[in-house]
Amino acid sequence: MKSFKQYFFEAINGPKIIMIGGPGAGKSTYSEIITKKLNIPHIYTGDMMRQLAKQDTPDGRRVKDLLSKGQFAPLSIVINAVKERVSKPDAQKGYVFDGFPRNVEQAQRMEKEGIEYDHVINLVVSEEEVIKRLTARGREDDKPEIIKKRLAVYEKETRPLLDYFKNEIINIKAEGSTPEAIANEIIKKVK
Repeated sequence: MKSFKQYFFEAINGPKIIMIGGPGAGKSTYSEIITKKLNIPHIYTGDMMRQLAKQDTPDGRRVKDLLSKGQFAPLSIVINAVKERVSKPDAQKGYVFDGFPRNVEQAQRMEKEGIEYDHVINLVVSEEEVIKRLTARGREDDKPEIIKKRLAVYEKETRPLLDYFKNEIINIKAEGSTPEAIANEIIKKVK
């Protein structure tokens, strides 16, 4: 049962959402629609790390080197960037994390560092739909065999997050309707 204070706080502030889903689930698509409708920031760590890699700083050079090798930025750098981003005034009323945390280690570190969230949305999409969506993009690395490998990596690395957040997960069927309708369904669940 929520207290009046919690209801009041939620009424003036938007939700703090973690968006989880495999490749092609629509994390960025739905995040963009939701953040526009709720006027809260879309926090995509992939873009944040690419921006950092353009900076001539020790962290920037390190991230640039790792990204150029197809590796991920170190967790400490990602966490520091996220902490800095959520401390900005526009994030005080809510935000949507797009694909962060990516694994249980990131989730544990995020909680240890006091990075808040209210809802965990799991975008549920069939493998056939993912292949259809990603091959339609026409990118070089969006071939069915490569997509299946990316799905296997997702299952191994990210799927354990569903167990970690099992008491907080809101499953959303993210296919069979328009992106707008699916985003509206998510908004209904988090308001």
